[in-house]
Amino acid sequence: MSKNNDTYKLWQHANGTYYVSWTVQTAFRSQTKRVSAGTTDRHTAEQFRAQYIAGLNNPVPKKEPTISYLLDRYNKERGAYMRAPEALKNGLLMLLPFFGNLLPSHITNQLFRQFAEEHKNLSPSTIIRRLGILKAALRYAEGNRWIAPLPPLRMPVSNSQPRDIWLTRAQVAKLLDNAKSDHIRLFIKMAVFTGARSGAILELTWSQVDFENCIINYGKGWGNKRRAVVPINDELMIALQEAKEVAQTDYVIEFNGKGVVSIKAAFRRLCKECNIKASPHVLRHTAATWLVMEGVPLREVARLLGNSEAMVEKVYGKHSPDYLRRAVSALNLNKPKILHL
Repeated sequence: MSKNNDTYKLWQHANGTYYVSWTVQTAFRSQTKRVSAGTTDRHTAEQFRAQYIAGLNNPVPKKEPTISYLLDRYNKERGAYMRAPEALKNGLLMLLPFFGNLLPSHITNQLFRQFAEEHKNLSPSTIIRRLGILKAALRYAEGNRWIAPLPPLRMPVSNSQPRDIWLTRAQVAKLLDNAKSDHIRLFIKMAVFTGARSGAILELTWSQVDFENCIINYGKGWGNKRRAVVPINDELMIALQEAKEVAQTDYVIEFNGKGVVSIKAAFRRLCKECNIKASPHVLRHTAATWLVMEGVPLREVARLLGNSEAMVEKVYGKHSPDYLRRAVSALNLNKPKILHL
C-alpha cells in the first residue's frame, strides 16, 4: 500500500481539518481532488487515509446487494484467477435465474433444498458444484464486508460415492491398439505410466520434460491439486522421443498444430469402440491401483500421485496384497500364545 500512500497524501486546511489529497492527470491539465477526514487530529486522519486507500480496491456495493450483484463481482474479481473460468460462467447461468433477484438474507438451507429439487435431473455432484459457487461468492462478500456473515449453509444432496473403476493391462493395451490418433495414444501412456491428472498432462510443455535425467516436472498445480516430479519409464521414453521429433508446438499433447484443451470427447469415442467404460481420470486410478497391487509402498504411490499417504491408503489400500492380512491372521480358533521374555 506504500505506493498509494505516496499518491494519497494528508493535507491540513487552515481551519485545522485534515483532508486526503491526490492529483488526477487529464489530457489537458492536472486537477487536485480532496476528501475530508472529518478530524483535526493527525493520528485519526492517518487512520482515515489508510481506510480510504483500502476501500479504493474494494468499492462497497449498495446497502442491500442482490445475489446477482455478488455473483457478478465474484466472477469479475476472482474468475480470471481460476483454472476453469468457463466452468464458473456456466455455473452462473444456472444460479442466476433461481437466486439472482434475492438478497443474501433470503439464502437458507430450505432454499438450497428447493434448488436441488428443481434440478433433480442433474447429478448430485453437479448440484454441489453449482451451489459451491454461490457459497464461495457469499464467503467472498463476507470477507470484503459487503454483507453480514450468514449462518452455515449445508448442501442439500450428498455426493455420490466414487466408483472403484480401473482398467486391466489388457484393456489399456486394447485402447492403445485402437487409438487412431497419436496424441490420444501418447495421452494414455502418460496417464497410465505417470499417474498424472488429465489437466497436468494437457498443460505439460516440452520444457518440463528432462530427457537427460528421465524425469517430468508437472509443475505446482492449482489449489490443493498437487503435482509431482515423475521419472520416465522406458516405454514412455520411447513414445516421448518420437513425439518430440515431430512436435509443432510447445505442448507435449498436441493435435493439428495446437495444444489440446480437452481429451474427454475423443477418449469417450475410443472407449465406446472398445466396449470399455472409462473416463480419462480412470487412467490415473488405474496407475495407482496397479502400483498398490504390485506391493509398491503407499508412501511412494502418494508421492507419485501428489496425494497424501492417508488418502492413498483410504482409496487404494484395499488393493494391497497385504491389506488386513496381519489383522485377520489373529482371527482364528486357537488363541495366539503370549511370549514372556
